[in-house]
Amino acid sequence: MKIILSMTKLICAAAIFLSLACVSARAADGDLKLDAQLILGTNDEKPKDSGLKPVAKDIEKKLKHLPLKWDHYYVQASKKFNLAADGTKKVSLSKTCQISVKNLGDSKVELTLVDQDKTVGKITQSLHKSQTLVAGAGAENSIVVLQQTD
Repeated sequence: MKIILSMTKLICAAAIFLSLACVSARAADGDLKLDAQLILGTNDEKPKDSGLKPVAKDIEKKLKHLPLKWDHYYVQASKKFNLAADGTKKVSLSKTCQISVKNLGDSKVELTLVDQDKTVGKITQSLHKSQTLVAGAGAENSIVVLQQTD
């Protein structure tokens, strides 16, 4: 009889542990790891600012499929950050370009673009790991790219 009671306690303890682990994993699933980039579009093969690096090939490919008028794209700034479920994060990409990203849940975000302290755009879009959110950044040849990372 003692063995049966011990076994029952062990099974109950394991069930409680697994339940708590599942709840904890679900809460973490709502968090997003994001990478925001401020991109400069230009027709010059080499940028005037030699410190700029070309964008990654996958981003370049996506930008070239958009109706943009530039041939070359360079990263001006890049910021990686975590965004909690239902959280909002403000990120400064340059002296004049800031973004605010709100986690709406279910891999959906709201991106607010601010240029020189004025809101210049707001976009709501799902942002799964295979997707890229692209938005104008205020200046004619500036683009903000937002991606979910691992």
